[in-house]
Amino acid sequence: MIQTFLVFLRENKPTLLQAWRGKLDAIIPTHEKVEFRNFDESASAVLDAFCSTFQNNDFGPMRRLLEKMVAEYRFPGMSFSQSQQAFSALRYVLFPILIERHEGEDLLELLNHINQIIDRIVFHFSDLFQRSHADKLKTYMGKLEEEVEKRTLELEESRRNYQILFEEINDGCFVNQGGKIVFANKAFCDMHGYSQEEIIGMQCDKLIADDSRARVMERFYLHLKGKVPFETYVYCRQDKQGESFPTENRVKLIRFNGTPAVLGLCMDITARLEMEEKIRQKDRLALIGSLTTSIAHEIRNPLSAINMNLQILLNKLKLNGNDLRRLQIAHEQSIQMESIVSQMMDYAKPIKLNYTMTSAQEMIDQTLQLLEGEIARNGIAVLRNLDPELPGIMVDRGKMLEAMANVLRNAIEAFGDQRSKKIIEFRAKPLAYHARNYLKLSIVDNGVGIDPEDKRAIFEPFYTKGKKGGIGLGLSIVKKIMDAHNGRIQVKSERGNGTAFNMMIPVDISQ
Repeated sequence: MIQTFLVFLRENKPTLLQAWRGKLDAIIPTHEKVEFRNFDESASAVLDAFCSTFQNNDFGPMRRLLEKMVAEYRFPGMSFSQSQQAFSALRYVLFPILIERHEGEDLLELLNHINQIIDRIVFHFSDLFQRSHADKLKTYMGKLEEEVEKRTLELEESRRNYQILFEEINDGCFVNQGGKIVFANKAFCDMHGYSQEEIIGMQCDKLIADDSRARVMERFYLHLKGKVPFETYVYCRQDKQGESFPTENRVKLIRFNGTPAVLGLCMDITARLEMEEKIRQKDRLALIGSLTTSIAHEIRNPLSAINMNLQILLNKLKLNGNDLRRLQIAHEQSIQMESIVSQMMDYAKPIKLNYTMTSAQEMIDQTLQLLEGEIARNGIAVLRNLDPELPGIMVDRGKMLEAMANVLRNAIEAFGDQRSKKIIEFRAKPLAYHARNYLKLSIVDNGVGIDPEDKRAIFEPFYTKGKKGGIGLGLSIVKKIMDAHNGRIQVKSERGNGTAFNMMIPVDISQ
């Protein structure tokens, strides 16, 4: 009898669920209508647990299901009484079926058994529901107490949040009041190489490079007087080591501690400018590559033939005096032209690096050996100032030697007709910059120096101002080699006070 009834329930489950939903719509008053979310899923699980309890007289599966439903809050928008009515409505679905299919003692036994299970479901659910709501009420009361405590600390929390905001952003944030730094976040201090204690109270013009100082300070005072609008501008900042770096600054007039001040947000744009320069360099290389390809086809082969025939004539003809000298000059010039063509073709080719481990000491020794004749002929004294704790470096030895030799040759030529003592100094030290470790290798001379307007152009291809020979590719090749190593090269010079070329070579190629 029970088994037959259970088989019927399981076979007609979809129909029973639909009837159950209909009974709920009928018994809950219209003004109390609620949305039964996930009804089919929940009702199906209840009916399965009901059948298991009915068959095995084991309330365990039903208890676990009710606990899960209450924990997951499967009754959004339903009151306690409506939830009870939902379970009780199962009687009105099952009783008509029982009356139709059974009679007598069997009917009474089944009705009694179903009533007991549904009553137990309602009682157990009621207990779980009330306990859950009591826990939620307790939690809510606890949250109210926390909220009261939180509001008493709101002002302090707000202050801390603003402080965290300024400290965590990557851009440098500062407040300039009366020409002094009165507030600076960690990023601003790191950009300039100072601690926060050192930078607070510092005159702001000390953080601006020489070539930008007058322009920036003039704009600052005009801002304060309201004569020019606040704006975004680019300048060169100066760090604790005296190095200068391109920086973008956005400023705004504020009141700080009741007094007018300037709030600034500055960003290091070195990488951006380097990327723009690399794009321009790439375009120039493409143009030079096209030019040198044309030269190779149109000039190199005829030039090689001229050179070869001049060599043959020099060997075969018995010339002397001016005739011999004229032929020798023609031969020398043809060799020079071949060298120029080769330099241009080499510059246009992409650089492929073959890394080996070496040291600054070895690189300096080999560079000096390459040019020891020129150094001796010009009467130049060479000094060394090397840090005793220099790291090893991974570089393409041949390419780096070429770069150092070009810089050294440039230093030798920088003396011109200078008659005072000529000195070239090699300096080397480890340097941490922007979370990377570098070897800073400097070649410094006390020559005539470089004009400010020429410093921007000395790394440009074919720039030859002030040079006695060559086609102006030496320093361009140096920059190309440093870029290939992910390094940097900087020049510092003043007319009449010598020049320093600073080569920053990454210590670890994986950085």
